[in-house]
Amino acid sequence: MTHPAASWREIERTTMFSKFGRSVERVDFELPDGRKEEFYLKRERPAGAVLALTPDQHVILARQYRPGPDRVLYELPGGFIEPGEEAAEAVARELLEETGYQGEVHAAGPYWHDAYSTALRFAFYATGCAKVTEPTPERTEFIDVVTLPLPEFRSTVLRRGQMTDTAAAYLALDRLGLL
Repeated sequence: MTHPAASWREIERTTMFSKFGRSVERVDFELPDGRKEEFYLKRERPAGAVLALTPDQHVILARQYRPGPDRVLYELPGGFIEPGEEAAEAVARELLEETGYQGEVHAAGPYWHDAYSTALRFAFYATGCAKVTEPTPERTEFIDVVTLPLPEFRSTVLRRGQMTDTAAAYLALDRLGLL
């Protein structure tokens, strides 16, 4: 009998679309029971997100329109990790670029974006964050920088589906003992 969680055998992979560091691939697999099925997978570069806290326990957030959900959402500062860049360096860079804040960055842990994506995500938290400059967002980013008291962040943003990067936020809050 075939084990239900046995590995699948990849038969063929074709890139269907690619832009902005993301692509969609059609992948044909032979399943453990011998059947053949096609799946569509998102191929994405590794990325990180940082739960950034000011000394008075305010969470620093980027609020912007997101085309997938078609609405304005809160996000943890973060983004793609450039080739050769360490994940901690990337989130510190993104925190500064997107919000103008800097702080002491610590790893909270990695996680998979979802079951149909190749993206490994890295969660971080930053403490002692202070504004040191004006934000310098990328050409496709139109960001409102928002700071919320930690209790308000947990009750009105995190627990009500008002943000992306929820897994990273929970990993960081857990690591900080703030759940």
